[in-house]
Amino acid sequence: MEDLIMAALGGNVRRIRELVIAGTDVNKADGNGWTALSCAAGRHHAAIVEYLLDAGASVDRSDVNGVTALMRTAAAGHVAIAKRLLKAGASIDQADRRGRTALMHAVDCRRVEMVELLLAMGTNVDCADRRGRTALMRAALGGDGATVDLLLNSGAAVHQVDVYGWTALICAAAGDGSILRRLMEASADSGHTANDGTTALARASSSGHSDSVELLEADLRLQAEFGMTSSFMEATRRCTRRTTVV
Repeated sequence: MEDLIMAALGGNVRRIRELVIAGTDVNKADGNGWTALSCAAGRHHAAIVEYLLDAGASVDRSDVNGVTALMRTAAAGHVAIAKRLLKAGASIDQADRRGRTALMHAVDCRRVEMVELLLAMGTNVDCADRRGRTALMRAALGGDGATVDLLLNSGAAVHQVDVYGWTALICAAAGDGSILRRLMEASADSGHTANDGTTALARASSSGHSDSVELLEADLRLQAEFGMTSSFMEATRRCTRRTTVV
């Protein structure tokens, strides 16, 4: 592996400076496409990141898998470094070869503070990967309730489907019932059927989550009998209560 990259991985600022002063290209990559900047960003070596950026390192250069320094630091949860990379002009919604953005990398690794930062900096909350899966779907599938709340509060689309016809609700159905409820409160369609016939109710049933089954069955009954969902009825009740208090 190249000396510059080894020094970046090891956090050796002194060696980095010696090599750059001697004329080493700061954007030189190894066989995997890794650069010193991406390695330093992923290892939380803030001083090296700062030095390399000042020395002209390309902030959006990606490796053979399309992963950039911002994506690496997003996955690692290094908020201060992510801020520095964004200040240097890093593309917040650039995607890797699988279509994953920095937000998706952060969601996959359950980096809640990083998710908060990227949302605050204006990332597209509804970007989808090559399978059509959004950050909300990934958080729901991973059972990450805190991130689901953050994404919904930032306007994430609950009705978006991936290439298999799955929604965030179907993704969530085999896990935590509180996430399922939160998605339904955001008007997720409990009756949606995926391309292969999978439904949220079927997933909840096969996973043995009786509370989720009861919640979904109640919602489906309301849709069949009254043409409205439980989330709509609850919102109506809340509105009525507020009117009564006033």
